[in-house]
Amino acid sequence: MKVLFCTAGFLQAIEALKKYLPKECELIVRDENVPLIKQVRDVEVLIPAMAKITREVMLAAPKLKLIQQFGVGLEGVDIEAAKELGIYVANVPGANAISVAEHAIFLMLALARKFNYALKSFQEGKIGEPAGYELYGKTLGIIGLGRTGTELAKRAKALGMRVVAIKKNPDPKLAKRLGLDFLGGPKDLDLVLRRADFISIHVSLTSETRNLIGERELRLMKKIAFLINTARGPVVNREALYKALKERWIAGAALDVFWEEPPDPNDPLFNLDNIIVTPHIAGVTYEACERIAKEVAENIKRVLKGLPPKYCVV
Repeated sequence: MKVLFCTAGFLQAIEALKKYLPKECELIVRDENVPLIKQVRDVEVLIPAMAKITREVMLAAPKLKLIQQFGVGLEGVDIEAAKELGIYVANVPGANAISVAEHAIFLMLALARKFNYALKSFQEGKIGEPAGYELYGKTLGIIGLGRTGTELAKRAKALGMRVVAIKKNPDPKLAKRLGLDFLGGPKDLDLVLRRADFISIHVSLTSETRNLIGERELRLMKKIAFLINTARGPVVNREALYKALKERWIAGAALDVFWEEPPDPNDPLFNLDNIIVTPHIAGVTYEACERIAKEVAENIKRVLKGLPPKYCVV
């Protein structure tokens, strides 16, 4: 069985996967210099990572049985086409939740302690500046209290933060268990935006969440507030964010995800002094890759045996 990892890079994910794939499988890494559609002819399993799996790609892969994401996001997969063609589509929910939550904390600290300015100050030979902020006593707003949002809430409470959140279907028992100061539904987004000193986004990209945070929402935030996005780039409107940062409607932002990936490093947005960026690595830790690789390999074994994969969306 040929398995194609459709995005070059992600070396740790690929190395972890090699350890757990059954012996019957041959793992191939895509050649980025060749169109994907020309590399799928004999492939039975596609692992998209950041690649788009279109109807055309599926039709070019007559042996394709499974599209298995190495993680959660499936927005790049034509789900309807897969359904029509009888191809399984599956992901691995929650396996990197701890990693992403910890990265969100890292970005919050980097913003609070003005890391960009601190690095510049060090390079200029200065000592003792800039002054930063503590997270203790601040209010964190979590947009999307799923697995990752829940892990973030636990860590924020341990740091002495107040936590307010929204969830598609809010659960009072979950709010009590996590010690949240407020848990509401989507209609309460404005309330969370107004109250929070930090806003961290943890929703999947859907037609409902695309451009969820636009100009109106950014203007509701405090001028001293920070925005963190480790979910998906298009949840935030790019033009509105650029304007908000440039005109100082908010204090700053940290992004691990972008509107196009890889992003253009010369984009004027990334030249602003109140933005911090990381290259989509929130979920990329040794531990998360091991957990995900085991689940991916298990699903491939199931398909080899003629069984449906776990976490199947089609």
